[in-house]
Amino acid sequence: MGRRWRKLVAPLILLIISAALLGIMHWTGLKRGSLTIVGNALREFAAPCQRGITLVINETGDWLASVREYGRLKARNQELKKEIDTLKTAIVRMEEVKQENLRLRNLLNYTTLYDEALDFKIAPVIGRSPNNWYHTLTLGIGSEEGLKKNQVVITSKGVVGRIIAVTPHTAEVLLIFDREGAIGGIVQVNRTPGVVEGSSEYRGYLQMIHVSRDAPLEENQVVVTSGLGGIYPKGLVIGTIVKVIPEPNGLMKRAIIKPAADFERLEEVLVITRVKGDIENAVPGFNRTRVDRVNPGNNPIINP
Repeated sequence: MGRRWRKLVAPLILLIISAALLGIMHWTGLKRGSLTIVGNALREFAAPCQRGITLVINETGDWLASVREYGRLKARNQELKKEIDTLKTAIVRMEEVKQENLRLRNLLNYTTLYDEALDFKIAPVIGRSPNNWYHTLTLGIGSEEGLKKNQVVITSKGVVGRIIAVTPHTAEVLLIFDREGAIGGIVQVNRTPGVVEGSSEYRGYLQMIHVSRDAPLEENQVVVTSGLGGIYPKGLVIGTIVKVIPEPNGLMKRAIIKPAADFERLEEVLVITRVKGDIENAVPGFNRTRVDRVNPGNNPIINP
């Protein structure tokens, strides 16, 4: 403690002397119109100290003001960061709403086009097993919304599958890729029939089997449901032929089909709750124009 006080003695003495000199200068300045030689010398001696003290006071004031301004700016910066995060979240939500509206609008347009032939329910997809991706999915509505077993599920682009189980608030859909979900199909332009099922050779594709070797199958032909089997109405789009493969026995051939529905991005689907008329004649030419054409030269399965 004594060492600290000894360090402060010299600055304290200097401060006292400076204050005394300033007092003398002030007193002499009030009493006399002009300074004496001693007063003038004292003033000259004290001037640097006075400038130093003034500078310290000014600099200290500026530093304190800077500290206060920094604190204010830091707080404002934190507020702006929170506002930016909030706006980013709002933008993401708005984009989700926008995308959902676009998807629902497409479904609504489809239901309007086929209103005379079909009744629909729009259903959200709420579940899909990673280990069973191409076999089943779960819908977020069930029997309380009028869903029943064996009702057909589609998108605005093509067939998805059929309902195999229903609870009051959910429904399980068997996709057309599953072997148990095989569909009767027919080539739209020449009416060549066959059975459409999932392809074990080309994942994510279908195949049309039991087709005669002489049947006029070609790439880019559209395949629709034949109506045989009593579950799938006639005229629903299944997909487009991308490759024709002769069977080893030489008597038959099969066609590899790219599905019209986008099974990788199923978020909402349409459930056909009632068939009221002929689908193929409901909107003439609509099925043909809605199917996405496939360029075989750019298709990855042409040369597996």
